[in-house]
Amino acid sequence: MSFKAFSAAPHERELVAVDLGYSAQRRSCGLHWTGVQEPVEVSFDEAIARTGKRVLQLTDPVLVLEAVLSTYHAPSGNPDIRGDFERGRGWYYDAGVLSFAAALRFLQVLKQNVQGRDLDVAEAFLSNKDTPTGHGEDARLIHDRFWTARPETLRGGVEPASPLVRDVPSVRVFTPA
Repeated sequence: MSFKAFSAAPHERELVAVDLGYSAQRRSCGLHWTGVQEPVEVSFDEAIARTGKRVLQLTDPVLVLEAVLSTYHAPSGNPDIRGDFERGRGWYYDAGVLSFAAALRFLQVLKQNVQGRDLDVAEAFLSNKDTPTGHGEDARLIHDRFWTARPETLRGGVEPASPLVRDVPSVRVFTPA
């Protein structure tokens, strides 16, 4: 089983969108996937379990995580932003680093739940919200706008965040209307 970096597709495919949170007790994750009307808000462990089940039910899905799936380190070795889209909201501090940790654990456990299945992954970057929105709403927004959001240009030298992911997944930025 491997996670493959998704960058572009000749046609729209089924999506599993996950607004990934990382909490011991709260429903910090939102899920929305192709074929359902309403998103759900669940705990971290339930997000992994439900995503695994959904991935196995769909024919050729793309997993879209609102979480850090790649990193960049400057020639000095220090972390730095991956592209202009990340200015002021870098992957390596504040909420970004929490998202990074959550993504690493999510992929590690998900791999066990979908053994033998290759899965394309892409990163959603949802930022600059004027008003708070729920995790389910965020997952729905990512799902519904994924195919019209263009992939961002990443700096040379960006690497996958995890050895579980082959190549660098695309990053698409989403801003609520």
